[in-house]
Amino acid sequence: MNIVIFAPGLKASAIGRMTGLLVRELSAQGHTVVLIRSEEKVLLSAVPQSFSVEVIDWLQTSAVDAACAQADAIVHQIGDNYHYHYGSLEWLSKYPSVVCLHDFYLGNLFFQWAQTHMAEAEQALLHWYGAGSNKKFFEYSHRQDFIELTCAAMPMTEWLCAMASAVITHSSWGIKRVLDSCAGPVRAVPLAYEVPAWDGESAVSNAEAHADGEPFNILTIGNVNANKRAASVIRALAQSEKLRRSAVFRLVGQCDTLKALELSALARNLGVNLVISGPVDDDVLAVIVRGADVVSCLRWPSLEAASASAIEAMLHCKPVVVTNVGFYREIPSDHVVHIDPDNEIDSLCKALEWLHAEPEARLALGRRAQAWASQQFTAAGYCRALLGVVDDMHMAAPILHSMRFFAQALSDWKTDTRWLGTSLALDPIRSLLGTTA
Repeated sequence: MNIVIFAPGLKASAIGRMTGLLVRELSAQGHTVVLIRSEEKVLLSAVPQSFSVEVIDWLQTSAVDAACAQADAIVHQIGDNYHYHYGSLEWLSKYPSVVCLHDFYLGNLFFQWAQTHMAEAEQALLHWYGAGSNKKFFEYSHRQDFIELTCAAMPMTEWLCAMASAVITHSSWGIKRVLDSCAGPVRAVPLAYEVPAWDGESAVSNAEAHADGEPFNILTIGNVNANKRAASVIRALAQSEKLRRSAVFRLVGQCDTLKALELSALARNLGVNLVISGPVDDDVLAVIVRGADVVSCLRWPSLEAASASAIEAMLHCKPVVVTNVGFYREIPSDHVVHIDPDNEIDSLCKALEWLHAEPEARLALGRRAQAWASQQFTAAGYCRALLGVVDDMHMAAPILHSMRFFAQALSDWKTDTRWLGTSLALDPIRSLLGTTA
């Protein structure tokens, strides 16, 4: 099969790294893959990660058209980052495609796209969310709580999925909006992920080290956004004298200056040991994760279809604390510690005190998580599901084409469609089919 995949090629992109796994697996299975970099123009000059297949830029129009014309399947890997998925938005409507949806919330992607497509953007808002939504969305965009105000009411999931001929997403919690907007096949498939081989033995040494007074290392990885709840972790640690004395809370990922100053001041005032490390490369990150005793993957609101950081931590045999919401709620309760979002700080404090006091339980939790995640989040499983969705998309294509034809005809006639469910419409169809049912 000839497969074209639109995805960011930057090494900094988690979606790009995941795509690299798929490219390697599909190539190993004998498929021909062309990778089309989807970043906006200014980012395309950066050296991409190694994909070991033909790589072209979305701006190379003739080459993209040629690749897509020969493709058996066109796949777009898309999340809520306009700078990384600019090219996908330019090409998605031109060829029937599978969208691999990494975030159920796409408000930031949509907002940036709308700046040069305002008429279409307002039409999309009115169509999916009703009168007044076009004004509300852009009024909210100027506020710090933009995401909180729009994630439930106007997540823009439907806007993107309506352009897809099929959708793969990575959990089921937000899938209703996908089903409501994509007429083609929709499937929830566990995200493909991989970490360097590791048997978790350093987790044993970590567990034993605390008897000698070593620090209790709590880690959060990824961009330090408000929804990662770093301030809540600091407040939870401050509630416990034991944790204040022994815990070190480390943030690894991009953190803007104002956020860093705000969190540092909070930790200092509450007597919590906070370390902000900034972004690191994959090899350094692996070492940092292995040295952690607990990984905090709290999210509120929950926006993503799956959490790469939670999967990474589980594959590294680490105990993980997660908010009991979205993707995280779908992880079995004996593989992670679920935190009640309605009682976040108290719930988190108790969980961390327990994990600190019970090193063997901590180790056992990490091992259960690792065993489960290593079976769940595989490139082979993802590719198998992707190829199945491609087959389903091709089978559904003539049916969907016919439906669009008749829907357009009815729209052109400006007719009342309520009669479609009556005997006036159904009896002639039954007669043509030779049935009486």
